[in-house]
Amino acid sequence: MKRLILALVVLPLIFMSVSCSKDDKKEEPVLVGQDGNPRFNLVFNNHENVDLDLYVKTPAGTIIYYGNPVAEGGTLDVDCLCSMCPQGPNENIFWDNGTAPAGTYEYWVDYYGNCGTSGSSSDFTVRVIRNGTVLVTRTGTLTSGTSTVWTHVQ
Repeated sequence: MKRLILALVVLPLIFMSVSCSKDDKKEEPVLVGQDGNPRFNLVFNNHENVDLDLYVKTPAGTIIYYGNPVAEGGTLDVDCLCSMCPQGPNENIFWDNGTAPAGTYEYWVDYYGNCGTSGSSSDFTVRVIRNGTVLVTRTGTLTSGTSTVWTHVQ
């Protein structure tokens, strides 16, 4: 009888500890590009057929993107163009800690074009990060045009 009672008390505790283990936490993927405060990071899944671009508009109104990769202390350090993506299907814009202008930033993803395969789409994930901590994650799919324009207050 004592063994049955012990089993009824101990077994649920073992299962509770297993179900609450660190392995159950969803891990963030390793992101390509320089960390920063803030950091805007784009990852997409169909770079062989689609060219997606990350845009960030600073509080002063300057847009950082492939055509203007350095402005107001921010830098586009990873850019992917179709299958010419040595760091994978990623784009990254960052400011070194303490250098970003205060205010509201706007950011979005643009479907720049297909890579020779019309009608192609791509799923994407944009993360806003502060010194290694993900603050916001946005996801979507584009077959043309631009994503929603989101804001981040620094």
